[in-house]
This record gives sequence, C-alpha cells and structure tokens, in this order.
Amino acid sequence: MALLDEAYKLDPVLWAAEVLDYHPDEWAQRVMTSTARYVIENVSRQAGKSTCAAAMAVHQAVFFRGSLVLVVSPTLRQSGELQRKAMRFYELVDPSHKGLAEDTKLSIQLTNGSRIIALPGQEDNLRGYSAPALIIEDEASRVSDDLYTAIRPMLATNRGRLVLLSTPNGKVGHFHQTWMEGGPEWLKIMVTADQIPRISKEFLDNERLNMTESKFLQEYYGEFTEAEGAVFSSDLFKSLANTSVSAMNI
Repeated sequence: MALLDEAYKLDPVLWAAEVLDYHPDEWAQRVMTSTARYVIENVSRQAGKSTCAAAMAVHQAVFFRGSLVLVVSPTLRQSGELQRKAMRFYELVDPSHKGLAEDTKLSIQLTNGSRIIALPGQEDNLRGYSAPALIIEDEASRVSDDLYTAIRPMLATNRGRLVLLSTPNGKVGHFHQTWMEGGPEWLKIMVTADQIPRISKEFLDNERLNMTESKFLQEYYGEFTEAEGAVFSSDLFKSLANTSVSAMNI
C-alpha cells in the first residue's frame, strides 16, 4: 500500500476531504476518528448523519479488505438511499470501477472481498450474516427492538462496530433506552439544528410555526417527547410497571 493510502487508512477525515471532497462537520469528524465500538448519534434532521455514515462505510470497505458492512433501516427504501450515497462516494474513489466485483441496488462487493449490503428492517433478512466489521442502523428510533436484538449477537466473535443514528421518536424503544441508559462503552453524539451552519435561524423559526412544539423539538433539538395525544406519559407507565414487579416480589 502506498504511503498516501496508509495515511488515508489512518485518517478517514483527511481521506474524505481529499478524495471525496466531503468536509465533515466537527461532530462527524469525531465519529469518523473515534475508536469507540458503540456509537449513538442523536443528531438533528439535515445535519448530515447519513452522509457521514456512507463515508464511513466506504472507508471501511476500501481500506480493510474482507470487511462486511451492513446498512439497516426501517424500510428497504431507506436502506437503499444510504447505499446510493455510499456508491456515489465509491465512484469518486474508483471512477473506472476496476475495484468493483459486483454492484446491485442493494449490494456492493469489491475485489478486495469487502461488501456493503443494504437491508430492510426485517429480522429474518439479517440472521444469515455474521462478524460484520461495521453495522450502521439508520433512523434507529424507528427500527424495531426485535431487529436491534437480532443485530447485536453478530458482533460476538469480532471487534465490529455498531453505529446508531437518528432523531428521537418518543420515549420508547432501544434508541431512547440506549441514549438514556447506555454505559461508558457508548460514544454519545448530540447535535442540534442551531449548531449546523447550513440551517438558518429563519428556517427554524418558520418550522416552529408549522409543526407542534413536541415534533419540532424532536426533529431539530434531539428531545425525547411524549407521543402526540398521549393521555398518560411513558414515565408513568414505567413507574406503574416497576410498582407491579415490586409487589409481586413481596
């Protein structure tokens, strides 16, 4: 491997800037250069979560031969969209496609043995894969808990990474639980819309007028709010459940 390629392997931010013409925000640089095995991103809409994830997927596949990268979203359409972003980045790395062994709408296989595979949010579609180098769960707050439970054992026999990226979707599910209760093994990244220079104050002011306050705070400020129209809060249900368990143990 050439000296420059070695530098790119060690510094994905440098590689992204010089090869992809992608200049990640500071928060995205932190994600790309982190050695944390588990990452959760509670990041505003239109902040560049999926673009950062696509760059990470391509960097892993190009510089670490034989890597399996899985892209999981609630629907096949969403997984495919992130896959297309990854393919656009890959075409900048390899315009002639000499390093590409296979290219379908949902799968990229390189001649170095690496694969990037987009999967829908269905548990049955995941169980045939093992030892992925990188799992990217896009729109994680809307991915089912059963699917998340099926993902985690894949990392049992290797040092693969798991990256959850999303905006909140109420105080339920593994995304909320991980954000609130995840331990020191998790790198937690929080980015609100007012920290993104590409999103203007005027735009946010207008958005606030055109949606409910709870939706606005979830979409742009990373707040886990109660579902619209909920009569009882999720915290109340949790306290009642805990009371019931305690009573059974008496």
